[in-house]
Amino acid sequence: MCNQFQLPSLAEIKKYLVADLNLPLVEPTANLPQSQPIFPKAAAPILLYQNNQLQLVPKTWGYPSPVDNKKVIFNARVERFFETKSSMWDKSFAKSRCIIIAKQFWESGRQTYTVNQHTYHERYSFRDPNAPLTLIAGIYQGGHFSMVTTKPNANMAPIHDRMPLVITPAELRRWLFQNFTNLVDRSSLPLAVNKLPQRK
Repeated sequence: MCNQFQLPSLAEIKKYLVADLNLPLVEPTANLPQSQPIFPKAAAPILLYQNNQLQLVPKTWGYPSPVDNKKVIFNARVERFFETKSSMWDKSFAKSRCIIIAKQFWESGRQTYTVNQHTYHERYSFRDPNAPLTLIAGIYQGGHFSMVTTKPNANMAPIHDRMPLVITPAELRRWLFQNFTNLVDRSSLPLAVNKLPQRK
């Protein structure tokens, strides 16, 4: 369950999307959060197509929980869209898909260690090794967004049983506008993995 990612600066995002990928991004009109770690319930700009424009729009990470108004649900399993049983994500998967732009994201591993009688999980950072920024599939509803997750690839499997659905620049339009069925399997997509230092 991914619960932290690093937001790039607006300059980094614009360079990557406009200069590198040649996307028709509309200049943001509002001040956007940038260059900081993002946790659930925090605001972050997400990339979406709205009002016939590709734009960065600030939204809060996490859909309000239908059973506990103090909690949010910040990861959405992509497999839920293909199940016959309806879910809270269905309309968003069908019509409100977005891209989360990150420098990296973090995940806690299965292995633990102890410092001063406190037990901690090993921590790892992940990023797209072939691009300056990492694109992650997301969905949104109103002022909220959720990170889409899928089964882990070979880089993630030893660490966690789920992973964010990372996409390549060539897949961006497919996620936003088209049938995304063939994006669910990320087994062939590489991730750069870095084990973080242990606490002392």
